[in-house]
Amino acid sequence: MAAYLLGSLPSAYLLVRLVRGADVRTVESGSVGALNAFRATGRTWIGLVVLVVDAAKGALAVLLAGGGAGILTQALAATMAVLGHTRPIWLRGRGGKGLATAAGGLSVITPVAVPLWGVVWALGYVTSGYIVVGIIAATVLLPPLLGVVAGWMYAAGAAPVCLLVLLHHRDKIRRLLLGTEPKHYWRGRA
Repeated sequence: MAAYLLGSLPSAYLLVRLVRGADVRTVESGSVGALNAFRATGRTWIGLVVLVVDAAKGALAVLLAGGGAGILTQALAATMAVLGHTRPIWLRGRGGKGLATAAGGLSVITPVAVPLWGVVWALGYVTSGYIVVGIIAATVLLPPLLGVVAGWMYAAGAAPVCLLVLLHHRDKIRRLLLGTEPKHYWRGRA
């Protein structure tokens, strides 16, 4: 429950409300995350602060679960923090997509998780031109890659966290399949 409540802290909502007096959920994607906080304010530093705070929520949830806790207990804490971020009680269940919070939690469970995630994301994004393809590729491949690199307990722990992230990107996945998702080019527009 503590991990869920920690994950529920709506950093983007609070910071955008404080700086701009606006509700971040009424801008662009309506998501309560770093990218939308940047879009709502036009200030890079706000997006970066939200990114760090959201990642810290996941990391702190795992740390509070205890270093002596097993991998699956730590993964449960990370999963609950992501659930809190994506479905915050304070905002009637309307939160972010959970990527930064998941990365923070998984980085404490095994430090190799975020570099693996980042490399696969970059390959997916650069080869396709779609941010969401990078997210899908990295999130789907992270558990088996962790299984090979760190051990299958880490893969089992990462799987529910990754599943939550995928579930909260389902609208983007649907738009990608329909051909309506905007393409983000690596080097300018074609």
